[in-house]
Order: sequence, then structure tokens, then C-alpha cells
Amino acid sequence: MNLSARQRRALEAICDTFAPSGNGWPSASETGVPDAIARGLEFTGRAAVRAQFLQLLDFWDSRFHSLFTTGRFAHFSSLTPEAREWVLLSWADSGIQRRRGAFQALRKAIGLLYVMLPGAEGGRSRVWDRLGYPGPLGAQRPNARRPLRAIVPDTDLDLSCDVCVIGSGAGGATAAAVLAKAGCDVIVLEAGSYFDDADFDGDAFRGFERLYTERGNAATADQSVNLLAGECLGGGTVVNYCTSFRTPDDVRAEWAAAGVPWFTQDEYTRSLDAVCARLSVNLEHNRVSAREQVLQRGLQSLGWHCAAMPRNVVGCEQGKICGYCGFGCAIGAKQSAAKTWLADAQDAGARFYVETRAERVRVQADAAVGVEARTRSGQRVTVRCQAVVAACGAIHTPALLLRSGLRNEHIGFHLHLHPVSNVSGIFAEEIRPWEGTMQAVYSDQLRFLSGNYGVKLETTALQPAIEAAVLPWRDAQHYRSLLEKLPRTVGIGALVRDREGGRVTVDQEGQPISHYSLAPFDRKHLRHGFIGAARILEAAGAELIYSPHAKWCAYEPGRRGSLGSFIQDMDSAGWDAAQLALFSFHIMGTARMGGSPKTSATNPEGQTWEVGNLYVMDGSGFPNASGVNPMISIEAIAHHQASRLATRLRR
Repeated sequence: MNLSARQRRALEAICDTFAPSGNGWPSASETGVPDAIARGLEFTGRAAVRAQFLQLLDFWDSRFHSLFTTGRFAHFSSLTPEAREWVLLSWADSGIQRRRGAFQALRKAIGLLYVMLPGAEGGRSRVWDRLGYPGPLGAQRPNARRPLRAIVPDTDLDLSCDVCVIGSGAGGATAAAVLAKAGCDVIVLEAGSYFDDADFDGDAFRGFERLYTERGNAATADQSVNLLAGECLGGGTVVNYCTSFRTPDDVRAEWAAAGVPWFTQDEYTRSLDAVCARLSVNLEHNRVSAREQVLQRGLQSLGWHCAAMPRNVVGCEQGKICGYCGFGCAIGAKQSAAKTWLADAQDAGARFYVETRAERVRVQADAAVGVEARTRSGQRVTVRCQAVVAACGAIHTPALLLRSGLRNEHIGFHLHLHPVSNVSGIFAEEIRPWEGTMQAVYSDQLRFLSGNYGVKLETTALQPAIEAAVLPWRDAQHYRSLLEKLPRTVGIGALVRDREGGRVTVDQEGQPISHYSLAPFDRKHLRHGFIGAARILEAAGAELIYSPHAKWCAYEPGRRGSLGSFIQDMDSAGWDAAQLALFSFHIMGTARMGGSPKTSATNPEGQTWEVGNLYVMDGSGFPNASGVNPMISIEAIAHHQASRLATRLRR
């Protein structure tokens, strides 16, 4: 995107204040961060976001901005480095939530690009040299064939089938396989592109760019929670961390009580069994990396629960390659939807159209009769069908329903995110936390803090991009001192089963907007999770422990500060929106199932109350948060509901 001279000056000054050159470090501008941000604006489908960002840049380098923040009538770009840092911190610590949110958005975008972008002409980044990070490992199977036949429409199309499935992730792929194998003619529409083993080289920048919704930059409206979701053929199953928990029995009981009795019946258990069998879920690929040895020894020292993680892999390497799994499994070990359900669906005759986003469901006489979609390059794709399965995720599914004219009061509400963030510990020994099994062990020690609500403790391969996403920034020198310690850093994630929910709405363009605020009940549990993570790190021998708050909250066990002072510092720093870095990998609940249109958006079979033959089969349908990584639950629900739909269509 072409920026004005003023906007370009402001953007470069902001980036180079976060990351100036010096002591062998390149500046953000030298690594291409401002250019990458400008290019990213071209690809966002949100005109309002572009306009707001450009307005921010216009304001940022105005003399009035500096006058309000520093008392000096001068451009931000002309201030001393110390004064510019002071301006940034005034936004980070502001009492105005929107200013804090803007700071967090800038911190995350600049920090991520700074550690992800390659060097000149695709070579090694000087930043990686400073981190001791090897960089992308390169494609491991460069000549691997792409077995799925994915069509990219290059002209307007008018198609017909029995069932149109919108979305190819955990829910959509499972539904497509079940329906196609039952003899239904199935078309799958996927907004993302098709990538497979030969494309997965461990490059974080390309991984986010190609495989994630909004290139990994999606967030709630107030920027308080980043939303990480897959957008490619296979969806989130291509980029997730292979964690494969079945729906817990206590959660099944809750969901049955919400008006969906089959959750506690044998037929759902059989669907869980079928899904775990098809995905080869096992406990035989759980080699504990150096990073997870820290978690394990901390838990064992405290006498806390520690167990092996069930994983959907076959022939997993569990070493250097495995740590890059969030950008696609380079050796084909991950049993994603592309390796399983979509392959089954294709074998049974299903057709896949990629880079094709559904705009609305066509409704006649209160029943779904088709789908209208548009490709990235502007071609119109119309599908006529007997039934529609919406499975484009808990952000885009409610947006699709709202664009299609549905008005049930629960559509878009009850958004659950499992908000999560890392408490980090720095150790004396080298750990190389970007290596090893993505997730081999976990702890449920804090799972039942208030009834069935609490925190799951997990860790994962700490790629520089993951570390930069949560790393506090108080000044450039301090920030870099933490980055340099990445080889000796372990982050423990506290994943909250949130009881209170948010909401998804649509803007004037029909684009989804996510609204979410951490409620006091859930905030209390997040606080418990951070304290628990700090205790584990201290028990494991960490030399420095710090939180992801915007303000610096840290202690050095046995040397400076204590767990008590750490807790006081976190409480002082605050738990409100944009006062700490939060993320969501698990997005659920915005078209929930239930026994009545007064309490839910869909009936127990996933069909919307308002429109016949329109089904929801993804995480949107959860009656509330699952409390565990949701992939297996999504697939089991889709397996159950698609089996029933197939029986109905055969009749």
C-alpha cells in the first residue's frame, strides 16, 4: 500500500523505536518491517481497519500528538530515542483502553515481523543470529505429491450437489467424508488455499501468511486477544499442535443438560472412538523435549498432576522438525483433515473448491437451497443443493448466518476463546525451546478451581514468533536482552476454560467483528494459572520468571523478589483488556446447540431453528467452552450429526 510521506515517516519511526539498530542488532527498518506492514494492509479485507491504521499514522507524527504526550510541539520522528520510548510507554500504560489496544497491536505486529522476516534476498536474518536460532529448516519432502484435487475457479461457476459444506477444517472435513461415503454428492468450499508437505518449510512468515486467518493478525475488536485460526484446505487441523483430547465426561454431562441429550449416550462415544481411530490418536509419540523436561520436573517437584498428551500423529519425528509443526507438518506425520477426512471424501467423489469464500446461504421457503460465494480473484460461484453445512469456524460461521438473514438472538453470542498466555522462565542451561515434540505432557492440577472451571497447564515449542507475541516491551535494550535469552527460555501456558462469553457481529461490509472481555470469574482463574505456572518454573530452577503484562512483572527466585511480590506486581499491572498479551487457539460457541430457540441457535442435530436444511458442524455449535483442545470434540460432533443428516437425505 502506498503511504503518504507523513505516514511512512511515522511508521518507520515507530518501528525503529521498538527495534533500533545497535550492538549488532539491525533496526526494524533494516529488516523490512515497515514495508511488510504496508504490504499487509493491501491484503486485509477490512477497509475500516486500513482506514483506522492510516489515521493513527497521520496523528502519530503530528506535532499535537507530541504536545499532548511530551509537552513538546514537535514531530514524533524528530524526538530523541528516549522521548519516543516514553511516548510508546504512555500508550502502553494509558488509562484509556483504546490506546492500550493500539500499543499492543503495534507491539505484536512489529515484534512478530522483526523476528520472522528473512534477510536480504531470502537469506538468514541478522536477528536470528542474535537469537542463536537456526531459522527455517527447509522443506523435508520437496518432491511430495499433492494428493487432493483442489480446484481454483478461474471463471464464474454454477454448480449443483446434494450437500454444500462451507469450510474444510475439523468439522467441515469430517462432515464431508461422512456424507460422501454415505453416497451424497458433496461440494466443499474453502476460503484458503491448498498446501501440503512439499510447501511446509518451517518458515514462520510464510506459514502465517499462507495458512492462518488474516495472516495470523486476527484479533478481538479491542486488540485484547489475538485469534489464531487456520485458513487453508484442512483448516486448523493443518496448523494445530496435534493435541487430541476427547470431550471430558463432566463437559459431556453439561452439554447434555443444555438440551442435547445424545452427548452422554453411547452414539456420541462411538463417534469419539471413530474419530480417534481415523486420526490415529496415540500416546506413543511423546518424547519429552528439553523444554518439557522443565515442565515435568517442576510438576514432579511440586507433587502436581502430570500426564502424557494424546496426539494424532504417525511416525512423528519429535525432534528439530517437530518444533515447526505450527507452520504445517513437513514430514506428513500429523493426521490432519487433509490426510484423513478430506482424502476419504475425495475417494467417495467429493469436490473441493479453494480460494472461494461463501458470502451467504440462499434461502427459499424457510429452507437452505444453495450458497453464493466469490473467489479471491472475483469470480462468482453459485452452488445449488439440498442442504448446507456451515463449518467455517466460530468467527465466520455466525457472520455467514447473519449475512444470510438469520436473526435468532443467540447467533454470534456465547463466544468462548480459552484465553491463554505464557508465564516465562529463563534457565541457566541451554534449552533451545523451538525444538522437540510440540506438546508431550500437560497438567490438570488447576482444572477444577470452581466446579468444572479452571486452567489447563501446557507448553509448546517456543518459536521466536511465539515468544515475541507475548514478550513485554518497556524499552528496546531490555526487550532485546530478553530476546537474546530465548535459547534458555521456557514458556508455560495457562489455558482458561472461560465461563462467560463474548460476541461476534458483522460490520457494514459483512465482515465479522469479535467482541470479548475477560470476565471477573475467568480473570480470577487466569491469575491462578499464572501463579501456578510461576510456581512450576521456580520449582524447576528458573533464574528469572516474568509475565506477559504490558508492565514489567518479574522476580528472580532466591535473589530478587519473590512469588508474593510477583503476584503483587501482576495485580498492580492489571488484568483488564490490553494490560497483558492474551491469545486464543480455540474459538467456540457462537451458534450453540440446545433444546430450544430461546436458549440456542441450533437444535441438537445442528440445524438452525429458523432455516431448514442449514446445519452448523464446527466449534460454533459447542453449548459452552470444552475446557480441552477442541479438535476431537468438533470432529466427533460433526461425525455424529453428518451421519444423521446422511440418513435423512437417503430417506
